[in-house]
Amino acid sequence: MSRSSTLLLLLAGALCAQTGRLAEGLDVAVYNQAGVAINKTLKGLSGAFETGDPGALAVAFDRRYDPSALTGWKLEAQPSHEGIELFTWQAQAEGSCAGAELFAHWRARFSALSHAKFKLVDLDFVSADGADAVFRAELHGRDAEGRLLTERAFFRGDWHDDFGFFTLRSLQLIRGESLYGPGNLFRDVAAERGIDFFGSEDPRYLPPSDSLKFQIIRHAIGGVSAGDVDGDGDDDVLFTGSDDARLFRNQGDGSFSDATEELGLGGIPLANAALFADFDNDGDQDLYIARFYGPNQLFANEDGHFRDVTASSGLLQDDMTAVLAAADFNGDGWLDLYLGRFLDARQSVPTMLHYARNGAPNKLYLGRGGLCFDDVTSSCGADDRGLTLGIAVADIDRDGDQDIYLSNDFGRNVLLRNAGDATFEDVAKEQGALALSGGMSASFGDYDNDGWQDIYVSSVNSNQRWYSQDVNIRGYILRVIESDRREPLQHLFVDLRRHLGVQWDQLGELSLAGNYLLRNRGDGSGCFEDTSVAANARPHGWYWSSGFFDVENDGDLDIFAVNGFVTGKNTHDL
Repeated sequence: MSRSSTLLLLLAGALCAQTGRLAEGLDVAVYNQAGVAINKTLKGLSGAFETGDPGALAVAFDRRYDPSALTGWKLEAQPSHEGIELFTWQAQAEGSCAGAELFAHWRARFSALSHAKFKLVDLDFVSADGADAVFRAELHGRDAEGRLLTERAFFRGDWHDDFGFFTLRSLQLIRGESLYGPGNLFRDVAAERGIDFFGSEDPRYLPPSDSLKFQIIRHAIGGVSAGDVDGDGDDDVLFTGSDDARLFRNQGDGSFSDATEELGLGGIPLANAALFADFDNDGDQDLYIARFYGPNQLFANEDGHFRDVTASSGLLQDDMTAVLAAADFNGDGWLDLYLGRFLDARQSVPTMLHYARNGAPNKLYLGRGGLCFDDVTSSCGADDRGLTLGIAVADIDRDGDQDIYLSNDFGRNVLLRNAGDATFEDVAKEQGALALSGGMSASFGDYDNDGWQDIYVSSVNSNQRWYSQDVNIRGYILRVIESDRREPLQHLFVDLRRHLGVQWDQLGELSLAGNYLLRNRGDGSGCFEDTSVAANARPHGWYWSSGFFDVENDGDLDIFAVNGFVTGKNTHDL
């Protein structure tokens, strides 16, 4: 028997020996039925909050509800900024208060409620008559004074199963916060400033097309890049999408005009990403265009006008390019180009939901002047096979060269340490930068002002997480080991065990934990520590692009992260 097969059998044995979250005599189907049923009750509670119907609120609470466990909460003020007030919650447990009454008082804090969601987070234990489960609530609206009010809270509930309908027997407050704001710090001025681009899905893969095995990728087209293309000191903006790319030139007064055709960039459809950079060291911004399905292109900037020089550049087609970065990785004075690539969704799907390594290998091209490049992918050690959606570049250890952090979807993230000559080694595990996530983007920034670059990764903190707790992962792994998928997936389990050690069976919970804030220790080692929870930087949701910036001009870096997702009518898992 091979070493890999032996390891898989040992892992299976370890899984069988673990204690689960099920009472004796119950199977996994009961666990999953309980989760779906609790989310159904929570969905009703969401609707009751949005309509303000006290009768609908009462439906979620058991007739034997314990009114003394939690009677309310008080708000404790935290430091505020620019008209934004933050309060944390402190639980009150004096006297008695019916659950419906407690939640009715909570609902009354909003004069108008635009959005209310209650969702299952962790299903900790399921018995024959109920469950112990954590759920969260997120409410958005306005208070009596007209201020924007957002409240987020986590509760632990003791749930009673009444013939498949779950109601709350008691509540405990885990944590909560209230956020008040004027609602006018930012406003959308794109249209009045002359920018009217709207992205759309790739028409080649819209239903009823069956050209994609991995259908979700049809939504993942489009991006934006900024650069001073005409050298006037003002940043211009290029948008890409399923329609032709469009370049909006900054007029210098905060307004923009469409200069796409004038500058030679007409007729660039189906582009996925773009990057402005001075690849030939002549002082202006050249342009690289990337696509999922179709040729990538390099354009030389010639006095503010662009010319396609792809054919002579040495940059080949490179389909499945999702994201790109430019830096001088070998220190020769010329910018190099690193491409993060996904999988070919026309042919493949992620091999495992939480741990896929079947992406197209990332590419590294070294610039050698004259807008010409050499493909050194096969020898550089940076040809990662994760499903890369985010790239961040910085010198993490101040040794004078540029290192790379990769945010990979459906798997583990990667930290590529540069040896100084544009050869790389993945040191994420050793440096404390390993993050299991549905990684979407990554950025470097010194958020604690200690002079060292920290990392923020946007990812998924999903309500699918309860479904991925180890009681289900255990069964999934056992089924794979016993199936004909065992041989082709052996390398994945070996890789998983090597990177996660004894935590490998917590794959589902770890991979859907959410965003990561990794603090550089600042000792020159390039090592990081996970401060995501302590810094309150891990919100729930599906986060895509994110980055550091100083919104208040107070010298401290803040984080902007874009949240949202497409979903269907059945929302119990999102």
